[in-house]
Amino acid sequence: MDTDILRKIGLTENEIKIYLNLLKTGSSTAYEIGKQTGIYRVHVYDKLEQLMDKGLVTHIYRGAKKYFQATHPSKIKQYLEDQKRKLEIQEQEVDSILPELEAMTKIPREDTFVEVFKGKEGLKYFLKDIIKAKQEVLITGIDDQKYQDALPIFMKQYFRDLRKNNIQERVITLKKRGVFLFEEELAPTTNYRFLEEKQFNPTNTFVYGNKVVIVTWGTPVTAVMIRNESIAETYRSHFEHLWNVASEELKMD
Repeated sequence: MDTDILRKIGLTENEIKIYLNLLKTGSSTAYEIGKQTGIYRVHVYDKLEQLMDKGLVTHIYRGAKKYFQATHPSKIKQYLEDQKRKLEIQEQEVDSILPELEAMTKIPREDTFVEVFKGKEGLKYFLKDIIKAKQEVLITGIDDQKYQDALPIFMKQYFRDLRKNNIQERVITLKKRGVFLFEEELAPTTNYRFLEEKQFNPTNTFVYGNKVVIVTWGTPVTAVMIRNESIAETYRSHFEHLWNVASEELKMD
């Protein structure tokens, strides 16, 4: 079989080994998969999780044991369709920030530094940078649930460091039923205000010091960090305007 085809659609070498192994065996434990493929069990779990995210593997319990099994090969086409939809969403997200990014090209290049970070480690990098800066951070367009789901352990450490360094966070989020907010006990230096949907810009931005970070939740999640005093001040002024008109309470009509 030409497994290069599977590599071209985004599966890694170990994911392919595990997927093909499960197609042949029907169902196996992680231990059995590791033994049959020669992949260390700790890596087997990681790859199984990634395959489940792609919809190519499921699991069942037999007694206390967890067994994994490959879904029908037709799911590969469904995975490709999902990737197409994600790319379309990413394209829309990029379109939403293009005017802001294009405006930045008019600023002298020597005054502007841009870095791009991808994946969960990219999120961790700029959140750690916020702690290092030890300055108030202004956040708009945020969906706290995404950060909680992506970095459940790290977010506790992040809020611990905010408290330790007395760093204030001000967050403007969408006024809607069931919106996820970090609890005051975990994040006592974080203050929220709320905007109606017609007033709300969903672009997720962080402003602190002389930096602006724009986060897009595609696959993978991407953070664009812009270091420029003028740009940061523009975003800061816009934030203060929104903060003044935002509601302090989440009460719904």
